[in-house]
Order: sequence, then structure tokens, then C-alpha cells
Amino acid sequence: MIKSLNAVALSTLILSVAVSATAQTTTQTQTQNKTPAPAAKTTEQTPAPAAKTEEKSASGAEDITDVTVFLKKKSSVPQQNMRIDTRSASSCGFFGSDGSADYMADYIRDFTGSNDASDPNSFDENSPNGDASRDGGTSFFDQNQAAADSESGEPSTGGCTTTDRAFAAARARIARNDTTITEAFALFDQKKYPEALAMFKKSYDKIGYEDAALMIGKMYLYGMGTQKDSKQAVYWFRRVAERPFDINKEIHKFDPKNPEAANTLAEANLTLAKIYLTGYGVPKDQKEALKWFERASYIGYIPATKTVGDMYYNGVGTTKDVKKAVKNYQDAAKYGYAPAQYALAEILYTGEGDIKADRKMALAWYNESAKANHPGGLYALGVAYDAGEGVPADQQKALGFYKEAAIRGNADAQNAVGTYFYQGGSLLPKDDTAARQWFEVAAKNGQTDAQFNLAVMYMKGEGGPKNLVNAYLWFAMARKGGHENATAALKAVQAQMTEADKAELSKLLAPEPKG
Repeated sequence: MIKSLNAVALSTLILSVAVSATAQTTTQTQTQNKTPAPAAKTTEQTPAPAAKTEEKSASGAEDITDVTVFLKKKSSVPQQNMRIDTRSASSCGFFGSDGSADYMADYIRDFTGSNDASDPNSFDENSPNGDASRDGGTSFFDQNQAAADSESGEPSTGGCTTTDRAFAAARARIARNDTTITEAFALFDQKKYPEALAMFKKSYDKIGYEDAALMIGKMYLYGMGTQKDSKQAVYWFRRVAERPFDINKEIHKFDPKNPEAANTLAEANLTLAKIYLTGYGVPKDQKEALKWFERASYIGYIPATKTVGDMYYNGVGTTKDVKKAVKNYQDAAKYGYAPAQYALAEILYTGEGDIKADRKMALAWYNESAKANHPGGLYALGVAYDAGEGVPADQQKALGFYKEAAIRGNADAQNAVGTYFYQGGSLLPKDDTAARQWFEVAAKNGQTDAQFNLAVMYMKGEGGPKNLVNAYLWFAMARKGGHENATAALKAVQAQMTEADKAELSKLLAPEPKG
């Protein structure tokens, strides 16, 4: 995986600092240019990347504290409740049917907004027994009389009896007139949680609404209108998550513009996964969490597919398996899910385990993630143009991508923008105040080089007031993050501190009193 420490290949940035009372100065240039995963041109699908390089620039100076560089009216009853689906094994028309009529009925319903009147399994809940007169004008009464003369004594059409149709029609009528789910949500919005919980339960008992079961589970989970009860919450979530799923009809439709949107079934699976992953009211069970994430992935919730990849990559709830991780990342990436595209690119850029490096493909996936404004993908494109890897070197384009990544929270890019402002040049004027601000943002986001750079500016009073205490604290953070020059810099700043500075530092570092 690519783990960058510095965004840009800049010329040496030198900050002089007195390190002893005798004014002896040691200088050392440290400009690190780690080359994290670059990306392709935005106009190219699969650009040919160049080999990854690592450079360390050097100058004559040696300072250990240098900055590191349309609309149709539809029935209020759901259309799927207006016909008997022969694809279900519980359907009266299951045997003797290959289900092809149902697929055609789905097409007609989706295209026209209504059921096919000639479909023998469609019904009208306002007609006797749901039979709206079919089969060439043969009315319900004619069919009933004909059936009375037959051996079975019960009329049927397409394998479904009058009783079947009557039940379906009755249920459709109840659903049409039911207001319990609406009333339950209204009570919930009014924060009348006990009443809302009771109404959701009534709605579920009456119609079996999945939304009602999901809300009941949430209210038990968070203790809304009742005591917190994770066991009850899990029970209700499972009522939704474990019900039969028809992958041909109910696959979750992924929208790259709204990738986190989840339907009721997906949300129930995700909630169960998170409950077990975090141990929210139940014992932590990573294996059980993985099971529910995989089911959410199976029903078409693409972000869950990426999460499954993460779990295989990190060995959470299972043994580490990079190949399975890559397979899940690929499945999610092809749907346009930017986090998966970026994760896939990270592995392909360097290769890992049985996965061979493929930088051309890695750059292409970085590029795809950048199109969706993924901060990591944007930063990778900046590095590519900065270093000329896979694309012609172009500092102006590099800076543009760094800026886009920086404002979206990428700490490496924030540090890169800070170094551009600190150095100054044809692209940006030197601005120590702006540089210090960007270093501080990146430092607070955990970027080790930025922590070191901010400490240098505090130590020298650049871009703002001099503050040796703050300099010491940020050098200490950089040392904790592994910066190679931080230990020496701490000694240098400590040598300049007054007794008042040391007293303030001791007070800040002292443990808080108990109680």
C-alpha cells in the first residue's frame, strides 16, 4: 500500500535556527519526496505509468529543523400486491408455470404503470373475489357456475382458486385503506415515542410492513419509547433481514451520486452487521458482522461490498485474504464506487501477496476515483503530475489536484499546499501565514511532516508569533509519528527555552489530577 509522507518534489527549503548559546549553527536539508500512488490523466482511461521513484534532494545546507518538504397516476396499492406471482413456491400458480408470464407482467407494469388486464393472475380488489372478468369476457359468475359442474367444485384460473384470489384481493383492500404506518411515523415525528412504537407494532401485525419492523428494531436499540433492549432490536432487524429475497426482482439499485442510500432490507442487514462489529448491546462478534455485511453485499448494497473487502484485507472476522479483498474491491469499483476504486488502486500500484503490481491499471483506477472527487484519488493524480509518473510532468496541474484534495480533507495534500506557499514561486507567491495555516490543518489531521513543519515555524516565528512551547509539543508529536529528525529538533528547541517556557511546558504535560 502507498503511504506518502510528503506530497511534492520541491527544491530545498532551508530554515536557519540557532541551536546553542554560542550561536553555532548546523544546517541540514531534508526534503523528502516519497512518491505515493500516482494516477492517470483525466482524459485517459488506462494511461501507461512510469516506474515509481524515490528521490532525496540535497544542498549545501544542513539544518535538522528544515521544513520537510412522465408522471402516471398509479394505484395506492403496490403493483406487486395486485397480482399473484407464480415464481413464488407458495403461490397457487407455481406448479405448471415456468414463470415467464410473470417476467412479462413485470415489464408491462413497469412500462405502462398498470397491470396487464389479460394476465390471468392479476386481480382487482374491488371485484368479487378479486376477479375483474377475464378470459374472453367470461365473468366471475360464469366461471363459478362452470366450476360447480366440474369434479373439483372450485373455480380456478391459471392454477389459482377463488379462495386464493379472495385472500389476495382482501389483503390489497386492507393495504389500500390502512393508515397505521402513516400514523406511526407521524407520532414518531412528534416525539411521541411510546405511542409510535405501539402503532408500528400494530402496523406490522396488520400488514407486515418492513419499514415498521425496522423502526421497531431501531426504537428498541436506542431506547426510544421503551427501555433499550438489544435482544429485541436484533429480533426485529432479523425479521426484515432474513426474509426470502428474490435477486431477480429486489436487487438494490446502486446510485453513484448517492452511494450510501439504502433500502429497508439493506439497512436491516447493515444495522445487524454494525451491532455485532461494535458489540452494541451484544458481545462483539466480527465473524457474525462479516456474515451480515456479506448479505448486504449480496442484495446489491455496494458500499457493503467494499466493507467486506476491507474485512478480508485486514483479517477482521476472517483470516487475511488479499485476493478476496481485491475481488470485492473490483466488484464494487465497477459500479463506480470511488472508495473501492481507490482501495483497488492502492493494492495494484505496489502489488501485495499474490496480487502482482499493475501500475497502468492502478493509475486508471486512481483516475476513476478522482472523477468522483475522492480525496485520495485527487492527491494521487497530483503526485502523478508532480513527478511525471504515467503522465507528462505538469506542476500547475499537480497543484490544482493538491488543492482539490486538500479542501476535501486529505492531510498529505494539505501539507503539499503548505509547502507550495512556504517555498513560493511562479505558481504561488511565498506566503508564510498561509503556509502555517495549511501545516496546522494537516498536522491536526495527523500528517507527520506537517507536524514537524508547523513546529519549525513556531520555533522561528514564521507566519505568526514565535512559541517555543508549541514548537516542542509539535516536534514531540512528529517524533511519535516516526519523523527521523524530530528527536534532534526537540533538543534544539529545548536549548532555547526559558525557565518560564519550561514551567509552562511542564504544566501542560503534567497528568490531570484524578477525581
